[in-house]
Amino acid sequence: MKGRAVTNISSANQLTENPSLDHHMRVPMTDELHARPFAKLQAPCRVAFIALKPDEDSLHDQALAHGQLVDFLDRFGADHPERPGVVYHFATLIDNPDHRLTLKWENHTEFATYTLYSSNMDAEPFAPDLHDYFAPDWIATYPGRRITSAVVQVEIEPDIMAIEHRVNTDLRSWFMHEGFAAGWVSDHMAVLAGNFHLDQEGHIRFALLGRKGIGPRRLGRIIQRVLEIETYKSIAMLTLPIARSIFSDLEGINRELSRTVEAMAKVDNNHKETLQQLQKLSSQIALLDTNSAFRFSATRAYERLVHDRTNILREGRVLGRQLFVEFMTRRFDPAMRTCHAAHEALQNASDRADKAADLLSTRVSVTTAEQNRALLHKMDRRAEQQARLQETVEGISVVAISYYAVSLLTYLLAPLTKVLPMSKTMLAAGLVLPVAGFVWISMHRLKEKLIRKGTDISRDGQKDH
Repeated sequence: MKGRAVTNISSANQLTENPSLDHHMRVPMTDELHARPFAKLQAPCRVAFIALKPDEDSLHDQALAHGQLVDFLDRFGADHPERPGVVYHFATLIDNPDHRLTLKWENHTEFATYTLYSSNMDAEPFAPDLHDYFAPDWIATYPGRRITSAVVQVEIEPDIMAIEHRVNTDLRSWFMHEGFAAGWVSDHMAVLAGNFHLDQEGHIRFALLGRKGIGPRRLGRIIQRVLEIETYKSIAMLTLPIARSIFSDLEGINRELSRTVEAMAKVDNNHKETLQQLQKLSSQIALLDTNSAFRFSATRAYERLVHDRTNILREGRVLGRQLFVEFMTRRFDPAMRTCHAAHEALQNASDRADKAADLLSTRVSVTTAEQNRALLHKMDRRAEQQARLQETVEGISVVAISYYAVSLLTYLLAPLTKVLPMSKTMLAAGLVLPVAGFVWISMHRLKEKLIRKGTDISRDGQKDH
């Protein structure tokens, strides 16, 4: 056993001393598994949380988010992150005997979160407001805007009966009855309560009542999970107005698309105008898809995270109260189904426009093919007529040439009529057939020669290409 342990230590030292032996992504991949650690909470305490996201999806800049964190830390004289590009940072902002204030900062793809943990408890729950530390001028300086903010009251009770008594008394007065949800979490070690309503200060309230003996890490995990649920839920809900707007836009687009498809069925339809209309509708659909694709994709991811975090809480019913998972099923899930339906309707409209364009293209192709066949048939008839006309012209040419040739030969051979026993007329008659035959054969050979020459020129041109 000792020899094996020494071997392992030696190998580890070798990898440390020889970084070139490591894959370049080994350290980042390992660090990613520990990129967002839980805070260790000493109850009782209070928690204030904000998530900052720019109004436009593409404006969350990692460098700006890091700069905003440094600006916030400088207001307390707290330590900066050890290196740029980190995705989380813990810092002690105030460390007095009567008040300890700690910050946990996390940077995400679309947003950054700030969580304050305070040991300063007041007789009045959720007071004083820790969000006063998030100065308005500090938030306004950077692109990020509050997408959500929350406060959590964390207290410890000696046993289950004491917790249930608080649920029936204090928690009922802390939260509005509508939407109030509460349940045992983390194997009945604590009760988590909230109602996802904005309080008078504009924050979402949660309360966590832990049983005596619950550990600081477990408290930190519960707090982080509920804050993640609130954050991911809020960002996922950003797509709901987009989905409703898409439904409104698709009503007009679908009407125009139906009219266009109906017009295509008419015999006297103008294909050019129909194609232009289809292109216009397709462009409108493509624009809607392009502008919403990122949010729809992000919403699917955030929805899964909300359900994952809710399931991790391992809720159990307390005094018949509504559970967080039930609240999500009743309120959050229908909103997500609306978003999914809008995305599906957008894809269906795109498919319909594509099918209509394909159908129109097929009709245009068939019509063009029919027109081409008719044109070719007309050209064949015209070529046939030209061939017949050419043959007629050739016949007339043979007659004309033969006539003049016979006339010339008759004059040339006229003296022979005085020697031979024939008249000039008989001589002319005897020359007609030989001369006509000679002229016809000569013209036929000349025609074939020209045809062969044209064929050779075409072949040479094809070889050059």
